[in-house]
Amino acid sequence: MAGTYDIDGKVAIVTGGTRGIGLAIARDLAKRGAMLVVAGVRPAGAEAVARLNEDAGRAAAVFRQCDVASPDELYALIDFAVEHYGRLDILVNNAGILDVPYQDDPTGSHNRKVLDVGARAMIDGTTHALRIWDRDPDARGVVVNVASVAAYMPVPYLPIYAASKAATVGFTKAMAGLAPKVRINAIAPAWVDTDMADTPHITRDHFSIQQLGLLTVEETAAQAIRAIEDESLAGDVIIVLRGEEPRICRSPKGTSSLEEIAEKNLSPPQAA
Repeated sequence: MAGTYDIDGKVAIVTGGTRGIGLAIARDLAKRGAMLVVAGVRPAGAEAVARLNEDAGRAAAVFRQCDVASPDELYALIDFAVEHYGRLDILVNNAGILDVPYQDDPTGSHNRKVLDVGARAMIDGTTHALRIWDRDPDARGVVVNVASVAAYMPVPYLPIYAASKAATVGFTKAMAGLAPKVRINAIAPAWVDTDMADTPHITRDHFSIQQLGLLTVEETAAQAIRAIEDESLAGDVIIVLRGEEPRICRSPKGTSSLEEIAEKNLSPPQAA
């Protein structure tokens, strides 16, 4: 029977961790006794981390400014956590940004960054952490990738964001069993009540938000914690919809049958 992964005393990195979903995940990890490196692209993120420490009643987290779209900065972030705390146990790849209409991105630079932040950084960060864990025979790492239901039901006007989240889901599932010492899972929430629901191009009256509603950051973060703690989950995706029980899309493990893989992946998500 699968057990429960004990977060207490573990070292965790949360990217995009100074606001929204990432900050809620960081708070939940701190409440469970984790030691954190919280990364954000803006220097003002240090204030959010200071408040997190006040709420935790201890120096639970340190802030590290990092643009995850830069591989050098991302690798330095992960190396810093190992140097600062002596090891790494948990990586939460949460950073993400929305695309803009192609008419407003004449050089394509912004929408390329959507893929860099949402997909490439997730892959680069995970593989760098895997290299670190490979050097330690006792390491048992956990990775949580924050995807989106946009990977399954792409939202019109956000094709690049949807592509980045589809890459996140595909990578997570394909990694099942490839790194036996490490569990890699993803959560795929619908719209969440963050500043991403208030942009010049996407507002709260957007039809997809009206249809799906808004999750709270707390209920979204709770599923990220579940993806860490539930040791039966590996290569799996937790789909989170407002007003519904979370559902798990499980990855086939240890199978060589393409028919079985197709059957498991094309069938409806299993109830949690």
